[in-house]
Amino acid sequence: MGLNVPKFIVLTTLVATSAEPALTQMRISPYARLRAIGIRDARWTSGFWAQRFALARDVTMPEMWRTLQIHGNGASFINLRIAAGLTQGEFKGNNWSDGDVYKWLEGASFIYALARDRQLEALLDEVVATIAKAQEPDGYISTNITLAKKQRWEEPRNHEMYNLGHLMAAACAHYRATGKTTLLQVARKAADYLCGLAKTEPQRLARFGAPSYLLGIIELYRTTNEPRYLELARFFVDTRGTIPGGTDHFQMRVPLRKETEAVGHAVHATYLYAAAADLVAEKGDEELRQALERIWRDVTERKIYITGAVGALARGVSQRGDFVVEAFGAPYELPNRAGYNETCANIGNALWNWRMFALTSDVKYADLMELVLYNSVLSGIGISGKDFFYTNVHRRYADQSSFMHNETLLRWRNTVEKPAAGSYCCPPNILRTLAALHMLAYSLSKDGVWVNLYGGSVLRTKLPDGTPLELTQQTEYPWEGHVQLRVESAGAFTLNLRVPGWAEGATVRVNGQPGPAARAGSYVSLSRTWKPGDSVELTLPLHPRLVEAHPKAEELRNQVAVMRGPLVYALESPDLPPGVRISEVFLPAQIKLTPHHEGELLGGVTVLEGEAVRIPEGDWTGLLYRTLLRPTPEKIRLRLIPYYAWANRGVSYMTVWLPVLR
Repeated sequence: MGLNVPKFIVLTTLVATSAEPALTQMRISPYARLRAIGIRDARWTSGFWAQRFALARDVTMPEMWRTLQIHGNGASFINLRIAAGLTQGEFKGNNWSDGDVYKWLEGASFIYALARDRQLEALLDEVVATIAKAQEPDGYISTNITLAKKQRWEEPRNHEMYNLGHLMAAACAHYRATGKTTLLQVARKAADYLCGLAKTEPQRLARFGAPSYLLGIIELYRTTNEPRYLELARFFVDTRGTIPGGTDHFQMRVPLRKETEAVGHAVHATYLYAAAADLVAEKGDEELRQALERIWRDVTERKIYITGAVGALARGVSQRGDFVVEAFGAPYELPNRAGYNETCANIGNALWNWRMFALTSDVKYADLMELVLYNSVLSGIGISGKDFFYTNVHRRYADQSSFMHNETLLRWRNTVEKPAAGSYCCPPNILRTLAALHMLAYSLSKDGVWVNLYGGSVLRTKLPDGTPLELTQQTEYPWEGHVQLRVESAGAFTLNLRVPGWAEGATVRVNGQPGPAARAGSYVSLSRTWKPGDSVELTLPLHPRLVEAHPKAEELRNQVAVMRGPLVYALESPDLPPGVRISEVFLPAQIKLTPHHEGELLGGVTVLEGEAVRIPEGDWTGLLYRTLLRPTPEKIRLRLIPYYAWANRGVSYMTVWLPVLR
């Protein structure tokens, strides 16, 4: 594979083909309240998410492809080329290398769906052809096993299921974006192989139920209408927690339908819960739905960070005594500096909540999805689009030795310009997420459209009854709270606008006249016969607010975080006055914070400015404890930046939580 990577250009025309499936084929799921739009039904046109999509298209995708050509990087396409007989060499990388290559392919397919760029199409064709040649005759494909001449299905940590699951997800995306069946045939052959193995060795295969596989196989069912694939997914859910020796780390100690809490590896967990929601959408399993709601409450009431991040522990022990890594902790165990919060887990949290929203149309899931996307997902990628965080801490002291020496706690900006990264799972996961967000912005129901994410965009689709529907959206959200929608097509339908839970005092106007009450934490519904040119204005108050944590979250006691709209803010050392340490800064409970947009700072952000208090900490050299001092407080100017934008100005101190003066 050559290294010449074209710059991909989005064409200005948009083909509205709502018959084409979307990110998930929830258009036909019988137990989902909401349906997904088509893969080309929406596109970002301006503003925050349009900028992120353009960055993913023009920078992240091609730069990441260059990185995948490096043999020895955590994810390497060269392994597939070797397995295909196109080059010589031995396997290098980690056990999940193939799956992370497939994530890149999935993201590139979503981008192609809108770009329709012929150079990108040719590259995708070549990648797919290589994967097809690398597949074993019986359908198996996992280069970490075949190239190393290992035995199949010996150890769950070999990640064979992970690799196969992401292959299936990528195949569905590629088929939906291109209409070509080459990779879909590879995925079907792999799925058929697994169906056969489930019949001959069910107990053995059940030990390898990687949740990414569940997402892939259900999506393959939705794409092909092959019922065996859905039954295979249900087999994995039904057997989970029934195999002797199962541990909390893999969510296999307790059957999922009986589980009461979120446990174990947070990426596995959120993917499992997302896949289970998919299964509920197809099967209407009430016991499983109730289990997901119990687990969701456990996460949101006791185990989630203010940024929507999950997976507090780098390593530890579950409450049932199992060793766990990259995992949920105990209730209210939310460390700042040592918080793990893997980017992939945060993405999994967003995907889970999007599926729960589709099942229920409950705004709380859409609100949480938005929170995660703006904060703990975006914090995983630098504003250049070329560097990435694996973990997402909420406090960092730059002069401490743990800052860079322990890769399992923090991978400091694994850049694609200076690989090789030991693990490369998060970068392509961010790529495919940013490339797919336009498909999460809107949902459909029998009688109307639901606006889930705000950003400059165009929607051209059809309602389930065939009624054409076209909307344009203009807004500078999340920097400003004014959203304007214009109806471009005639017809009778309901327009449902999300009013986030924080948006007290929101208002709606229709054609300049006051609309119905816009209650915070709901969708406001506007039902009427619309005419082309009708306009709707939604105003969401974006007042800075101080947020405190539950008293049992001990690391957060007597501290506050700052939010404005969906954004969590942070204090970073480049914004401090000379000589002031982050640990000396206190926020008055009545602080007045003023928003100010700075177009040249950190890619363009709205900062919050106000007057804080500095309490000098004195000299702690050689001391761990001392008699309480009472230094004289002094006023200082404070500037906060969005949390997602930290660590883009060199090695720095940072904190989300600050002590409060009441």
